[in-house]
Amino acid sequence: MRDAGLNERLFSAVYPIVLGAAERAGQGRIREQLIGQASGRTLEIGAGNGFNLPYYPPAVSELTVSEPSAPMRKRLQRRLAADPPAAAAWRILDSRAEELPFADGDFDTVVASYVLCTVPDPRAALAEFARVLAPGGRYLFLEHVHAGPGTLLGHLQDAVERPHRFFGAGCHPNRRTERSLFDSPLTVELLEHGRMPLGMPTVRPIILGTACRD
Repeated sequence: MRDAGLNERLFSAVYPIVLGAAERAGQGRIREQLIGQASGRTLEIGAGNGFNLPYYPPAVSELTVSEPSAPMRKRLQRRLAADPPAAAAWRILDSRAEELPFADGDFDTVVASYVLCTVPDPRAALAEFARVLAPGGRYLFLEHVHAGPGTLLGHLQDAVERPHRFFGAGCHPNRRTERSLFDSPLTVELLEHGRMPLGMPTVRPIILGTACRD
C-alpha cells in the first residue's frame, strides 16, 4: 500500500462535496441509467467514495470494488458498511487499473466512472479491463474528456493540465479517452457525448456508454 500525499488526502475530503453538487443537479440520474445495466460478477475500478453504489441492481451477483487511494478507500469502506449495495455479495480491495489481480474472464461487467483521467497509462488499463471480462462481457464507462481540438475550452484544458493534476490528485483535464477506447481491445457499442451538470469547466465535457469484449 502506497502512502498518500497531502494533495491526495485533501482531494479525498473535497471530492464528495464538489461532485455532490453535480450529483444532485442530474448526474445521479446519469449514473443510475448506466450502472443499472450491470449484471453478474461485476468489478468497479476506482470506486472513489462510492457514488455508484446506490445504483447497482440486484442482477449483480457479486460486486468487487477497487480503490487505490487509501484516504478515499476509508470513505468507501464507511459507505459500504453504512449502506450496502443491492448486490448479493461485495468486497473491497486496493488495486491499480493497469495491474488487476484477477484471472482472465473473471467478470461479466466492468465499471469505471471518472477514472481514466487519473490512471497513468489509460491504454494499459483498458487492455486490463478487456482481459478480465468474460467473452460477451460489458464495460460501462463515464469519463470527462478533452473538449476537442481548436476549441477555447480545449486550449484551457491543455494550459492548466499541470496544476490541475496536482490539485486533482493526478486528474488530467484533457485526456483523449474516446480515442483510447476505439484503439483498445474492446468494441464500443454505444458512446454518447454530454456535459457534467454543475461541473468545473475543465471537466464538464463527458462521454458515457458501453463497450464489450467480443
